[in-house]
Amino acid sequence: MNCKKAETFLLRSFDGILKNKEKKELEKHLISCLLCQRRRKEYQSILETLRQKDFPEPKPYFWERLQPRLKERKKYEQWSLWKQWSLRAVPLSLLLVVLLAAATFFLPAQKEELSQSEILLLRNLDPFQETRTLFEEEGIENKNMMLIFTAMEENNGLRRYFP
Repeated sequence: MNCKKAETFLLRSFDGILKNKEKKELEKHLISCLLCQRRRKEYQSILETLRQKDFPEPKPYFWERLQPRLKERKKYEQWSLWKQWSLRAVPLSLLLVVLLAAATFFLPAQKEELSQSEILLLRNLDPFQETRTLFEEEGIENKNMMLIFTAMEENNGLRRYFP
C-alpha cells in the first residue's frame, strides 16, 4: 500500500466508513511507515481541537436561504461545464476546417487518363469517325475483321467487356 492510499483510508477511518479489510491494510501500513503514523497523530489532534470548540448555531432561516442558493449554483455549474467544453471544441473545429481547406488547395489533384473518345471530344473532333469507316465498308468479312482488330487495340488487356 502506498502513502496516498493510506491517507485516504485514514480519513475514512475518522469518518467511520472504513471496512474491516481496509482497516487491516491500514494497520499493516501504519506499523511500517513513520510518516503515516505522524499524519494520523496530526489528524487526530485536529479532530480533537474541532470537537472541543463550541460552534454557534446557525441563524434562523439559514437552511431556507441556503437551499435556493445551492440550486442556483448547480444550474450555473452545468452551464459552466458546457461552456468549458465548447471553448475547447471551437478552436479544435477551426483547426480541422483549416487543415481540410489546406489539404484541398495544396495537395495535387489526381490525374485521370481520358479515353480516346473524350480526347476527341475535347479537341472538337468527331469520335465516331473511325466507326463510320467500319459501317461504310462493303464486305461483311472486312467489317468483322476491322471490328476484331479494333477491339484488340484497347489497353485493358483482359479481353472482356467492361461497361
